[in-house]
Amino acid sequence: MEPEFQILGHGLAGAILAETVSRAGLRVRVWDDGGPASSGVAAGLFTPLTGMRLAPSWRIDDALPAVSDFYASLEQELGKLLFHPLPTCRIFRSEEQAQEWSTRTAPAFVRTADVSDLPINAPWGAVYIDGGGWVDLATMLDGLRQRRQERNEWGPPLGGAAFTVWAEGARAAENPLWQDAGWRNAHGDVLIVRVPGLATHQVYSFGKFLQPIGDDLFRCGATYTWDHTCSEPREEGRIELERELRGFLKLPFEVIDHQAGIRPVAVARVPIVGPHPDDEQQWIFNGFASKGVLYAPWLAARLVDYVRDGRALPTETWAPRRIERNRARLATAQNKASYRSD
Repeated sequence: MEPEFQILGHGLAGAILAETVSRAGLRVRVWDDGGPASSGVAAGLFTPLTGMRLAPSWRIDDALPAVSDFYASLEQELGKLLFHPLPTCRIFRSEEQAQEWSTRTAPAFVRTADVSDLPINAPWGAVYIDGGGWVDLATMLDGLRQRRQERNEWGPPLGGAAFTVWAEGARAAENPLWQDAGWRNAHGDVLIVRVPGLATHQVYSFGKFLQPIGDDLFRCGATYTWDHTCSEPREEGRIELERELRGFLKLPFEVIDHQAGIRPVAVARVPIVGPHPDDEQQWIFNGFASKGVLYAPWLAARLVDYVRDGRALPTETWAPRRIERNRARLATAQNKASYRSD
């Protein structure tokens, strides 16, 4: 019997979509060719507030409840520790940022932080943000791949699937089918560092992040280098991260490893989901950038709802709309360039 869903790519997005489809009782087949994927080195962090202004993430009230529901249940089913809810100690990076925050009404999940007893530099203060944490992506992906194989839901693509869903991460920018969606992928360097004596009950955010992963080890990241297509670690990235760490920590640290990957970043800065406007059997589930842990469970469920019940996906993510708008934008730019050359 042919699968209803054929998913190409088993990084964070593809793995979560495949699990959601399978749980819904739909036939699924998954394939991954083992190419480079950012999920292999990603921190797996999620948080309800983002950016310099600590603004609520897009559709956070919809996405955040799905995080705990999906990962907590998956952890129990797989019998593997992978879901780590932790507060984030968010350090203000300037006096102006601290003053701007003081004029706002803080959400219920934000607490005042006294960090005077911590071995860190925080001259303008900090806040604690609850509701976030991290997911052990390596453990999750290994467990889900094994599950797909055990259920005979793993193998090379077949013809005849009702929906072929491309979840190939940064490689979508080079796929002729999806190039028109608009991409601005970002290279990211990450260090694994040992910091004896630093408290491990929270994530630290100070422009970069420090994420406790056990045994005095922390993942430190990440850099952003735009339109850099090579996924190898960059020496410039290591230098940048070490410099930031020296400015933040009052403790010595040791670099254990240096990793890197390419994030799939859509120009619109929100994920892209749905059919190709020229071929309704070809779908995409991609563009999650550094927020796949937060958005993939919710949007995977929404995709299933659309297929089964016709419930609309969020307008901002809808692939036909995104592709047509990007095509129009590119055509306008080309027309202007042609006019100037004339």
